[in-house]
Amino acid sequence: MRTRLVLASATMGAALLIGGAVATAQATPASADISTTTTTAPIAYSWIRVGTYNTHFECYTDGQNSAYSKWQCRPISRGRYELWVDNAS
Repeated sequence: MRTRLVLASATMGAALLIGGAVATAQATPASADISTTTTTAPIAYSWIRVGTYNTHFECYTDGQNSAYSKWQCRPISRGRYELWVDNAS
């Protein structure tokens, strides 16, 4: 089962790389008309990692008690959790 998973992952990765190369090669050229070109600001990432917790309960409690309205407890290795807060909330 593990071998199948590894082979499937490798196949998907290769397909994504090849598909990305083909999509880049087939892209339409950009217009040279500067008057209609608009620029947009880059997306700012506002999520900040607060800390690492041994249990989900500890992470959840700190998230609820934080001053931020948007927060997440994300699982990491060995059953631990990281608390992330949205700085824009």
